[in-house]
Amino acid sequence: MVEVNDFKKLDIFNVFSEKQLAELAEITETKTFKKGAHVYERGNRADHIFVVAKGVVSLNRFEPGEKIGISFEKREKGEFFGTACFMKPQEYTLTGVCMEDSEVLAIDADKLLNLCEADPDLGYKFLKEVAKVYFERYKIAKRQIHEMVKAPTIITALPG
Repeated sequence: MVEVNDFKKLDIFNVFSEKQLAELAEITETKTFKKGAHVYERGNRADHIFVVAKGVVSLNRFEPGEKIGISFEKREKGEFFGTACFMKPQEYTLTGVCMEDSEVLAIDADKLLNLCEADPDLGYKFLKEVAKVYFERYKIAKRQIHEMVKAPTIITALPG
């Protein structure tokens, strides 16, 4: 369990009441990781949602047998990751890798969903913050697609 003050150090939690922070604190634990450690693996059940308290976590995709993956994004202090716990099949789609010694707040996903159902205001506020993560990903993807489309391409048709 973390302390309410641990949440107050992170701007992302400013929208919650003192009571809501106390409820979140009961279902959250602090985890520390060394540089290079994996917070979670792609394909594992998404049983926690995380917030970086200290350090940097990169969200990577590794193919079986590979030691180097493609980095899609990074999360720094006060940012959520592991949000796949809110969507079926509740499976992490990337691997969370610490780029430096890091400390994260790990919120139990099942207990969080129960809290969201019991307190719709808390659920609304929480999912609004999670929606920001996905909207940011959408904007990045849209920008990348635009860059690919505007780049000149030559398509050659082969006979036959």
